[in-house]
Amino acid sequence: MVYMAQSVALAVLENLVHMSRQDFPAGYVRITAIVPDDIAIISEIDLRGNRSLKDLSTRALGDAWLDGQPSGVLKVRSAVVPEEWNYLLNPRHPDFSRIVLHQPEPFVFDERLFQ
Repeated sequence: MVYMAQSVALAVLENLVHMSRQDFPAGYVRITAIVPDDIAIISEIDLRGNRSLKDLSTRALGDAWLDGQPSGVLKVRSAVVPEEWNYLLNPRHPDFSRIVLHQPEPFVFDERLFQ
């Protein structure tokens, strides 16, 4: 599964919640993905509308989405910024090969985030 954030700023926040102050992050890259308009994007809310999936944990729901392959992209609410979205890309889905992933670009975290 490929995990993408709606914006670079959200990706930074999503990473920061898992980092300690002692471990200044190095070696990160930023990758932009372009999803063609005709590739279906379903949301976690859509999946939970299915009775057999509605009570699953978030992780189990993601696993069911990966295995069932109902779409190439799953839109999930950010736990860090609930008004924003993260996107999961399913490399098992036939549409995955149509998603354009740009070349990785180095990303350096601003040191002030760790003061």
